[in-house]
Parts: sequence; C-alpha cells; structure tokens
Amino acid sequence: MSCLQTFPWIVVFASFIIRAIVYGITYTSGIVYVIVLDNFETGEAATSWITSIITTVMFAAGPASGRLVKVFGWRIITFVGGVIAGTGLLLASFSSDLFFLILSYGFVTGFGCGMAYMVAGVVVPAYFVGHRRQKIAVAIASCGTGVGTFVFSPIIQYLYATYGWKNLFIVLAGIAMQCSSTGLLYRPLPSISLTKSEMSKEEKAADWRFLKNTSFYVIHMGFFLTTFGDSVIYGHFGEFALTLGFTTDKGAYLYSVIGISVMILKLLQGVALDSKVSTSLPIKLAIFFFLLGGLATTLLFTSQEYMMLLMYAALFGANTAASGGAIVIGILETYYGHENLELTYGMNLAVTGLGNLLGSPIAGFLFETNKSYSPVLIMVCITKVLSSGCFLFVYKVYTEFHTNYTYDVTFSKKESLGRGQNESISTLEVDEEKVPLIIDNSFKYSEAFSENVDSKNGTTV
Repeated sequence: MSCLQTFPWIVVFASFIIRAIVYGITYTSGIVYVIVLDNFETGEAATSWITSIITTVMFAAGPASGRLVKVFGWRIITFVGGVIAGTGLLLASFSSDLFFLILSYGFVTGFGCGMAYMVAGVVVPAYFVGHRRQKIAVAIASCGTGVGTFVFSPIIQYLYATYGWKNLFIVLAGIAMQCSSTGLLYRPLPSISLTKSEMSKEEKAADWRFLKNTSFYVIHMGFFLTTFGDSVIYGHFGEFALTLGFTTDKGAYLYSVIGISVMILKLLQGVALDSKVSTSLPIKLAIFFFLLGGLATTLLFTSQEYMMLLMYAALFGANTAASGGAIVIGILETYYGHENLELTYGMNLAVTGLGNLLGSPIAGFLFETNKSYSPVLIMVCITKVLSSGCFLFVYKVYTEFHTNYTYDVTFSKKESLGRGQNESISTLEVDEEKVPLIIDNSFKYSEAFSENVDSKNGTTV
C-alpha cells in the first residue's frame, strides 16, 4: 500500500484519538459529579447540571462548528477547539463555587470539545466517500469514544485520589490541548470545481428538503429519547453504585466496562454495515440495541450484586454504541442522502445534545425527591423502549430510501485548452461528456482519490 493510499487511514487514527480525548473528558462527568459532591457540598439535583451541560454543549456546538468548517477548514476548527477545551479545564481548577465550575467545565470545555468532535465526525466519511470500507473506517474512528471512556475513568480517579481535584483539572487541560496538535493531521481535501454548470438557488434549497420529511422528526425523537436515557446512566451510574455500598473505585470501573463494550460493538456494527446485507440494516440495528438498553435496565431491579452491575454496564455499552458512529451515519445516508450529511449530522448532534441536557438533572431531581434510584431506572426503561418504537415506526411506515447516484468516472490526459504548459488542467469524463477540473494542485487531487479510484483505469473500487 502506497503512502497516498495509507493517508486516509492516518485521518482515521487522528479522528480516533480526538474522539478518545473528547469522550474521556465529557463522558466521565459522572465521576466528576461524585468529586464535586465531595468537595463543594452541593445537592444532587444542582450538581447534575454539570454532567448534562458539558455533553449538551458539546453536541449543540455541532451545527455552528459545521458552518465554521466551511469557512476555515478542518485543521483550524480542531486546533481552536482543543485550545478552548483546555482553557475551560484550566479555569475549572480555579473554581470556588458550583456556578463558576459549570461555566468553565460545562460551557467552555464543552464547546471546545464540540468543535473538535464535529470535525472528527465528518472528516472520515469525507475521506472514504464511495469506498467499500467506509463504514468500518467510521466505526474504527468512533471506537475512540469507547477507548476514551475506558482509559480516562481510572486515570481521573487516580489523579483525584493522588493530587486532588484542582490538579486533576490542570492535567486534563493539558490532555485536551492535544486535540489541537492531532488535528493538524487532517490534510484538507483539494478544492475541485466542475465548471460544467453552477448550482442554482433551487438546487441549494433542495439540500434542506429533508426537513419536510416527517420521518426525520420521528427518527430524531428516537435519538432524543435514547440520549436522554444515556445521559441518566452516564451521569448517575457511579453514584448509584455508591448507594449500594460499593467504593468509588468500583464505580469508576463500571465506566471502563461501558467503554470497552462501546468499542467492541461499534467495530462489529461497522463490519455488519459494510457487508451491505440490507439497505435497512442501520435502522434495524438501532431498533434492536435501543430496545436492549431498556430491557437490560430492568436487570438492576433483580439483583444489586456487583456482578450484575458489570453485566449491565456491558449491555448498556452495546446500546450506547448504536447511538453514534456507523449506525447514525448509515441511517442519515439511507434516508436523506450522503450529500446532506453535514446538515443532517449537525442537526442530529443538536438533538442528542438536548437529550443530554435534560436527562441527568431530571434524574437528580427524582432521586432527591424519592431518596431512591428506582423511579430513575423506570424512567430509563421507558425512554429506551419508546426510542426503539420510534425507529420501528419509521422502518414500517417509511419504506422509500434516498437514491444515491453513482457515475462512472474516467481520467483523461491533461489538456492545455489554449493555456500554457504549466497551466494545463485535468479533465473528467462524466456520462461520456468531458468536464474540465479546476484544481490548485493535481498531485493533491490524486492523493484524495487514491483510495476510491483505480490508478490505472480510473474506475471506482
């Protein structure tokens, strides 16, 4: 495999690392929740806002970050996002009250992580458009979320026990800023302009036609409900273990088990989706795994042994794996098209952010009111089952999928077209019609297409 063919996988590696850092910081907020309760003497309901706000702001930053990427590119947005996230964590180390901690850790860090996470989500599909291994590439990159949760949970617990909460945030600030250096590996794809025609205003408006599709709202109600339930477990599972008499270390280990499960299941889901068994496979997997999340939660009523908590953590991780990565990309591409992915994915992040915002605080309120986690667990069961029902409804009622068109593209020799030798440009043959390509650098152009186009005859692979 040549260097040019290898580079897209380097992008997968960079996306993997950034997702690991982002989730390692944001989705271990349940451990931070316990730390804040110990040091700030605040109530469960008020403290729960920390766990929900950081994940909410992270996802809510998606649409804005997507627009900024169009202007400044992948590298700059990721670099700035890493700096903002690190700054927020550094400021958190100076917190003297819960309000300032929510501002610094929740809003500032959350927004910076969201900028980096948005780019990590779209850069891999962009590099693997039309590639036979696109879904497994997306799955590998998204496994960073599971690895981050797995690795950071014991690290955060160790740093807190050894150095205290202030130094914990300082170390996390340094780790967050590594997103900036890793993002420099995102080599921009070359700018290609087909001069055959210009997109009309009507064609531009057509990008938003998915908003007129009722299935889009039903699907995202499903995503909202499942992330609502996820945020409850991520925010309170450690505290739930403490109420059962287990140590903080054992509570932190449960998050590691969730991370391992997420990583393994995302890989398996990516392999399954790349097999192209069925166009409807992504939504079928969503139906199954979200229902699994609801049914698995009932296990916590049957036993309070630590082994049962470990089993639940593994099943919950399998359920969570379906709410991101290849399954989400597969559903959005199947129903609304790859060409709309930046728009639909940005909307998806905003909706899931709303679910993350509401879940944990409501759970904290229920626990404070009832002095028991039983109502909280019942709520998780209901939201997960309803989420599965939303996707089942779309699968049964909306049977028409978006049609993606594929063209046979062949490369011809460079033609001067009346220009000097140094200004000659390449052309493509699209539907037997020659179209000139206006590109800045033909070498970079060949790099971008090296994985998707056979270098000898120009046919797609």
